Amino acid sequence: MALKAAVCETNITPPIGVWLAGFAGRSSGCIGVHDELHARALVLDDGISLACIISLDLIALDFDLVEMIRDGISRKVGIPTERILLNCSHTHSGPGTRTFRTMGERDELYCNVMARKVVGAVQQAADMLEPVSLRWGRAPVQIGINRRERRGEQTVIGQNPQRPVQGYVDVLRVDNEGGSPLAVLFAYATHPVVLGGQNLWVSADYPGMACDFLSRVGMGMPMFLQGCAGDINPLHTGATFAHARKLGEVLGAAVVVASHQSEAVGGVPISGSLRTVHLPYLFPSTEQAQQYLKKAEEDLQRAEEEAVPLGILMWRRDMVRWAQELVLTVEKGEPKSMPFEIQLLRIGNVHLLAFPAEMFVQYALDFEKQSPHKPTLVLGYSNGCWGYIPTAADYELGGYEVDMAYRYYGTLMVSPECEHLIREEVYDLLGVPFADRTPYVAET
Repeated sequence: MALKAAVCETNITPPIGVWLAGFAGRSSGCIGVHDELHARALVLDDGISLACIISLDLIALDFDLVEMIRDGISRKVGIPTERILLNCSHTHSGPGTRTFRTMGERDELYCNVMARKVVGAVQQAADMLEPVSLRWGRAPVQIGINRRERRGEQTVIGQNPQRPVQGYVDVLRVDNEGGSPLAVLFAYATHPVVLGGQNLWVSADYPGMACDFLSRVGMGMPMFLQGCAGDINPLHTGATFAHARKLGEVLGAAVVVASHQSEAVGGVPISGSLRTVHLPYLFPSTEQAQQYLKKAEEDLQRAEEEAVPLGILMWRRDMVRWAQELVLTVEKGEPKSMPFEIQLLRIGNVHLLAFPAEMFVQYALDFEKQSPHKPTLVLGYSNGCWGYIPTAADYELGGYEVDMAYRYYGTLMVSPECEHLIREEVYDLLGVPFADRTPYVAET
């Protein structure tokens, strides 16, 4: 069997005025476009099975949008769900395609058009298949740092060089028959928050700058795949477009190195698997839930009295709505758990392990190391996004990712037991014969 592939890119830049997602309290919807957003599709065919990998310059996808895109691709191209991988870069300067509390309403017209464009890109690529070969490479690079900094007894968003990062970029190069790159997929783990909450311009942040650099140096169609970046921020945060371009070009240069040093890997056969794990929620007491509601109402009243900007007022109103729903959820005791879908897409020797969450980077480091398949690329923000998945040891340290972020996602926090449940499913899925189940101890 010979591998065939094709690529297609489509513009998914939102209209002016759409609220950007990722930061609470923005003063308005977007006021302009600094750089355009894209969805890029790679379709692969081993002669029997089709698969597609789609990279999107978006923060994440709501699960109904995932279903809409999957259904369209399945109907129009014939690719089954388990062989469709949707990965978002997690830019915080793009539209709200994953509904977050406090960050404005989802623009339904935009989302509908975006989903149709993604399906169309896959359909177009599937009509242009040509013989290809695969190469895989890795190069050292670090444009991120672990953000869980300890200050006294508190864990804050800062910089902690003692905690882990992904210090390399994985590159999957798709070459045409002439040996030139048709596409280059590169996986790296760092939050795209070089641009902070003060930014009101649409941007793909550093991943988009990296793709722009790679396009200019002739690396085919670049496709950024976001890794397990839940606890990783870029070296510059709340900074400028110049900083985003600098980090993007540093990453892009490492991709070029990995590409030129890459080695041939087999690309057939193609297969995919989906596993669903039910992660139990942590329930606060009724008294705690009512205290959350009381505080949220007091914060809203204060904001209304002080005539704060619209973005802050939206923030306070949505926190009240979240607390009201929390009280009802606690009273009902439902739902008990979160359905957490894990995907393994196999392209010959290449294994892509994908999670619908903001996974802490330790998961990726452990899974890649223990996987019997080389290469194994571990991705977050794929096929939707539930929220943060810390390691069990990180719960004791608290911090934004453990104590606060789930409120913006509009859910409950999952329990520390989730680490064990996810690890067991992944080790089984990968076929790890003697998995090291030693609990990871978070450094302070």
